[in-house]
Amino acid sequence: MIISCGSRKLKPDGHLQAVPAGELYIGHYHRSLRGAADALTNSQSQILIASALHGLVTVSQSLAPYEMTMDHPSSVTNDHLRQQADAFGLHGAEVIFLGGKHYAHRLLPAVPHCLRPLTGGMGTQRGQCRSVAEQPGLRRQWWAEAATLLREHRHPR
Repeated sequence: MIISCGSRKLKPDGHLQAVPAGELYIGHYHRSLRGAADALTNSQSQILIASALHGLVTVSQSLAPYEMTMDHPSSVTNDHLRQQADAFGLHGAEVIFLGGKHYAHRLLPAVPHCLRPLTGGMGTQRGQCRSVAEQPGLRRQWWAEAATLLREHRHPR
């Protein structure tokens, strides 16, 4: 399970150096993605966050606040994401990605078989996140679709 980070983050103060990635992103959109991810998984250890600066990070990985977007020239590279995907074992796993198109575009070369079920704008996507959190049947459907994409990736026609 991969979700995109968010532009709204905790702001550094005199005491805040680094916090777990799962606490750093505080915007409504990211919180919607996180709620859906929590509903789709059994454990926080199954959730990765796609950070524009750091690439794929665990929810518990400590990060200092930063400002960067995926379209910034210094953002994470496709090669770095590919290496991280290898390290996390994503090439042999069913993967659902929840997030925006800029993050999906950067993630696809690294994890070409990931399911990207969210469509439309941010408001529509937040509604889709709410739906999957509330509907076990939709969660099963998304995981079945992710399994199909993995099979097709392993055994192309």
